[in-house]
Amino acid sequence: MNVFFACGAPKSGTTWLQRILDAHPEVCCSGEGHFVSRFTAPLARVVNSYNSGLALEREHVYQGDPYYMPVSQADFDDLARGFILKRMSARADRRTRWVGDKTPIYTRHLDHLHRIFPEAKIIHIVRDPRDVAVSRMGHSRRAGFPEVFAPETDEHRQTLEGAVRTWIEAVTAVDAFAQAHPALVHEVGYGDLHEDPVGKTTALFQFLGAPVAPALIEGIVAATSFKTISGRDPGQEDAASFLRKGVVGDWRAQLPPQSVQFVTEACGELMRRKRFA
Repeated sequence: MNVFFACGAPKSGTTWLQRILDAHPEVCCSGEGHFVSRFTAPLARVVNSYNSGLALEREHVYQGDPYYMPVSQADFDDLARGFILKRMSARADRRTRWVGDKTPIYTRHLDHLHRIFPEAKIIHIVRDPRDVAVSRMGHSRRAGFPEVFAPETDEHRQTLEGAVRTWIEAVTAVDAFAQAHPALVHEVGYGDLHEDPVGKTTALFQFLGAPVAPALIEGIVAATSFKTISGRDPGQEDAASFLRKGVVGDWRAQLPPQSVQFVTEACGELMRRKRFA
């Protein structure tokens, strides 16, 4: 089974990306497995404790000649690989050739995932950080912070700073991994996916090696459009919905000049590299 992981800074369109991937009949892409932070990292602590106990017994009970050797890195990786593959394959069927998981913060764990799955491909979606900030604010408003769009509030400042920080961390980490493993990384722009959904979706599945017949791709694009999923035309806002508005460039209407300046100054070089400035 071929394996991939999809990631991106939070509120960059990772859920849309997951839905596109999962709509292909030969691809199974589940969401939010958090396999590193919620499984392998806690498991590593358990294994380290287990190995520490073995070391004590080796020294004090068996005079350096124990019955059990410590769990090696290779043993640990085999255990993690088996668990993750089983979880990602739970929804697969006989047609499935690719299994994957979308978790935004995999951007922080690419080397870890690469060690466990050396052949796994990485799909990264990147969005204009100004729109990421607006989307983060919309999420905060839904979570009970109605003043988050008011520039004079702490909620606005903290959300803006958090969006910038996580965007820079995500983009920098993926760029570094891609430089070391260029054949394993495919990056798609959120705005590009809006502007040319058929072309960018075709390129996405070509990267995986999945079929890209025109009728198939057009069906996937139609099934995963904002209008199909939300029941609204792009631009029709529902502040209570996870799918808030479905447009590119909403920052122009939502962010005050000082907030735009903060984002562009903090992210300037990366924004230029990603063609957002």
